[in-house]
Amino acid sequence: LLEKLSNAPPDLLSDVPMIESLEATKATATEVQLAVDRGKETEKGINLAREAYRPVATEASMLYFLLLQLGSINSMYQYSLASFLLFFEKAMRRADEETVSADELGEIPQKMAAQ
Repeated sequence: LLEKLSNAPPDLLSDVPMIESLEATKATATEVQLAVDRGKETEKGINLAREAYRPVATEASMLYFLLLQLGSINSMYQYSLASFLLFFEKAMRRADEETVSADELGEIPQKMAAQ
């Protein structure tokens, strides 16, 4: 494109292939801009979803490490990651199986602690 522009005749409107090339470049740039805009919107949605799960992840990690430390009190209280995941999966199943709202996400740690 730059080479065509540098070698273009003084009357740019008479060079039809160059005009077509410029139009194709403009169309490509527009498509790229639309894809970037869609990407930004998708990123916002992902960030919102991630932030909704952050409190649950924090609580779940605290519960896991609490269960892990129970073994130092008495060996009877030793739990494995598999045991913890079992508790976590039960809590997730007890949560609404359809769409989980932000309020319901906050209930998952309480459901785990109730087990």
